[in-house]
Amino acid sequence: MIEIKNQEIRNYVLGLTDFQKELVMAFREIVLSTDERIEEGIKWGSIAFFHKKNICGFRIGKNHISLLFMEGASLNDTYGILIGEGSKARSTKVGNPEEIHIPGIKDLVEQALRMGM
Repeated sequence: MIEIKNQEIRNYVLGLTDFQKELVMAFREIVLSTDERIEEGIKWGSIAFFHKKNICGFRIGKNHISLLFMEGASLNDTYGILIGEGSKARSTKVGNPEEIHIPGIKDLVEQALRMGM
């Protein structure tokens, strides 16, 4: 498991329910392990991942967690895991860790990096 070094992120995670924490930590591990250039911080009241630009971030629900890709409409969703119809953002929404599509998340993060995010 990738250690949380940022105190603000640590505090954020400690404030989550066990259900939310399990999903956030699973997503976090996938995103951060995709490429060492990815950083994390608190933006818009939640954890966000970025390099040169914002890549994705969490939207926390009571019974689900969404990982929102800021430029998701520009990504090739090869695995069909993104939802949404906005002009830019798309998200993947899960209610349990088994629903997280690891290859799909990694592919989207890699694409975002190649696009200069």
